[in-house]
Amino acid sequence: HKSTMWRRVCALAALGVASAEVVTPGQENMNGEYLFSATPGATPGLFPKKFSEYPGEIEYYDVYSPPITTYYSQVWWSPLAPAPFPDELVKKYAGKAMAVLGWEIDQVRKTPDGDVSVPINAQYNHHYVASMIGAGARYKKVMLSGPDDPNYEAVRKASHGMVALDQPHYIIEELEEPKIRGASSNTVCSSANGGEYRKSYHGFSPSHALVIESPQALQITPMQIDTWNRDEMNISGPLPPKFVPGPLPRASQAPDGAKYSGLLECPMTTRLTKVVNGAYLLENGGACEEPILTFQECFHAAAVTLGTGGQTFVNETGSDAARPRGCTVTVNPTAPLQINVFFNKLTTSTMNCASGAAILTGATSDLVDVSVTLNPANDLVSITLTGPADAWYGVGFGGQAMEDQPWTIIVDGMGAVTERKIGAPAPSSHVAGTQLAPSVKVVSSTTSGNLRTVVVTRPVKGAGADYYSFNASATNPTIPFIAAIGTGPTLAYHKNKAPLHLTLLPAGASAAGACVCPQKPAAFGQATGELVYHAVPNQTVDTGTGSVGFRAQKCAPYPRTVLNEQRNPTCDIRHYTGGQWACHHMWSLLDADQEIPWTDQPLVVHHKWRLYVQPYNASFHTPLHYGFDTELTIGSPYEYDVPKCADGVPGCSFVNGTWIHTITGNRIGSDHFAAMNFHCHAPTCLSMAVYACDKSVAVEDCNATIGKLVCEQRPVYGGTGNPTLVGTRFDEAGYVAIPDCFWGPSKYGLAAPPDLTGIPLHMVKTANATWGHYGEMAGGQPFVY
Repeated sequence: HKSTMWRRVCALAALGVASAEVVTPGQENMNGEYLFSATPGATPGLFPKKFSEYPGEIEYYDVYSPPITTYYSQVWWSPLAPAPFPDELVKKYAGKAMAVLGWEIDQVRKTPDGDVSVPINAQYNHHYVASMIGAGARYKKVMLSGPDDPNYEAVRKASHGMVALDQPHYIIEELEEPKIRGASSNTVCSSANGGEYRKSYHGFSPSHALVIESPQALQITPMQIDTWNRDEMNISGPLPPKFVPGPLPRASQAPDGAKYSGLLECPMTTRLTKVVNGAYLLENGGACEEPILTFQECFHAAAVTLGTGGQTFVNETGSDAARPRGCTVTVNPTAPLQINVFFNKLTTSTMNCASGAAILTGATSDLVDVSVTLNPANDLVSITLTGPADAWYGVGFGGQAMEDQPWTIIVDGMGAVTERKIGAPAPSSHVAGTQLAPSVKVVSSTTSGNLRTVVVTRPVKGAGADYYSFNASATNPTIPFIAAIGTGPTLAYHKNKAPLHLTLLPAGASAAGACVCPQKPAAFGQATGELVYHAVPNQTVDTGTGSVGFRAQKCAPYPRTVLNEQRNPTCDIRHYTGGQWACHHMWSLLDADQEIPWTDQPLVVHHKWRLYVQPYNASFHTPLHYGFDTELTIGSPYEYDVPKCADGVPGCSFVNGTWIHTITGNRIGSDHFAAMNFHCHAPTCLSMAVYACDKSVAVEDCNATIGKLVCEQRPVYGGTGNPTLVGTRFDEAGYVAIPDCFWGPSKYGLAAPPDLTGIPLHMVKTANATWGHYGEMAGGQPFVY
């Protein structure tokens, strides 16, 4: 066929519309040449290198997304409003079917001189999801109420593994069935949808297409991370600029001299807390059954466990063999309401909880301020009580109701101190009880304004059965007590009372603190919770809010993936230290004590899509759809962590001088495959392959030895001299293009589309594990029929 391509360029109305222009055969692609992976039985070199080489009359239309505006370190992850297709396109295909042969994507700045491409090392596309609709469907903007929302599953299916409940979503409502056989009212067009999206081929072999009846609009939900160092990288000059990192958070795993930004892997920062569902307990001896694994959980756990009575917290992270592993707490001896929280990153520490603690102190501020200090070596307890100066108040230790009959210190309105065993068994518990012989020594009784403070001391062990005995060796250091205040100076029925508690902690910031431990830790992969973002108040551009939830079984059970067996951190919120769950819309990826820089230089970009289309011909085109039901995902579902490999680390092997990390997964296939991209990320992705076994093989037994290779893809990195990238704006060192696999007509050098229905499949993903990496991806994205 003679190839004729018509150029019709359209932006959103606010951006203007360009005129049509005739393009001769041989027209270059917007992004230049692409790379392809040869499948078994294929003949390389026969596949068209340009869309202009496809048979038939072809047009293309440029569609721009709404703007994406970020400051350095910020994440954009929010659905963009649908972009209507150009009027020419809509009118031409009204009541007709349009065959989408493929599309190209760039990210651009709009300038008076035209579009300027934005390098991926300045504005990183972590991923996008996208769809197109025709007149038989419409986009509906919805907010989800939770996982039980009737629209939740539709959003989850079309997402990238995570559903934001605090963001609006565009769902597709089908209004009527297509009238043209083979056409659809809507289609998903998400593939090669990460940092590889500009130089990976988004298309199909000639004769395969996405088919839309009466096309109307395109909707994109991008996840972008701003990594642009405004001082050192000129993105208005020759492209690509040399990458220079900007500020990075402490959790970044990017090594010195890295060609990529550590931000693109979404490290967890100190702007986040980790809320794990379940209770905590304090240990003053031995060790936790399972320690807390991250400072984000540690700091939150300490606050919710101890922050019930006016406490303040000073948080610190470090590596110290003199402290227990995980999360520990001590108290400031001169300011007992100040709790020092220490997260010990040294996982090899064998120090016991509160080991060698000489003095234990606890305090709370509520109805009555209470402070208790134990000095076991001197057999001394010091108790400080502060209450109203003109009325009686009392504190009963060892109980939280009068029916518990606790040993109680009463301070009357004149400052006199007495001891009582108050209360009685229910139902007649509200009585003054019995006054006891003195066991405390009054050290001081002072007033300041309308408050009276009394300090008393006594031995650790009570004077008898009616007296409370303090226990410095108790593994649970929490003391329950009841506090009450009266209406006058003499003991009488209380005006107010409260059941309270205080916790005895080792005193001194350098002490081996008490351990904060999960009370009943769930099995690996079964914990639930959320990451909560805390914007820094004095940073005006820090507009991040909200939280991201973690479900149980985030990683699928074996044989779908081996991540649970490898105990990959991505599978469990307690182990999670970075990845896309730590990258929510408008969250900054800097630590809380780092200023977001360059706040006078927002970066505004648009996704630019070039759609290659032609009239649908039922005798020529085979309609395709995105294979949701046969995605080859072996992450959670996509993401997982690549550990820094060493001997004994699951999945690691040392091959030709390089540490390689491997994960695998199996599933039963479906459909005929026409095109597939293996979605993975720079800077760690090495390869991904899928093998097909005989139907007689159990799915869990399928492997690369007995299976036949279906497709293998090895990404090509910028800056390595690849002729397809050299001299182009896409030759960014450390970033990838992924050669897709295609099947179709033999005259284009392709093998026939394999029917994988009911076929056991085995997926293998390898990554460079010289350094650790958060949030790597492992997912095959097929277009099928």
